[in-house]
Amino acid sequence: MALQGLARSPFRVVDEINQGMDPRNERMVHERMVDIACAERTSQYFLVTPKLLNDLKFHPKMKVHCIASGEYMPDQRTNLDFRSLADLAMRVRKSVAAA
Repeated sequence: MALQGLARSPFRVVDEINQGMDPRNERMVHERMVDIACAERTSQYFLVTPKLLNDLKFHPKMKVHCIASGEYMPDQRTNLDFRSLADLAMRVRKSVAAA
């Protein structure tokens, strides 16, 4: 992350940077990535990860895409309602933008 300012790129992909980190360092690295990715005149960032900690820092400029597929997905009997999660995300985004 320290050398990113030396090379220009239209986008960057960060793959599972949090694997093997303890929660404290994972939270610290995620916050730093948010600051870098949401700065003015920076590259577009894609963070690929199978998991994230709860209550991480997010920014109104960020978009989070949850891809639900694979053999470990809950079956249909599980109460996993992506529509309600998306509605909640939009309400949070609107309240942050209004503030």
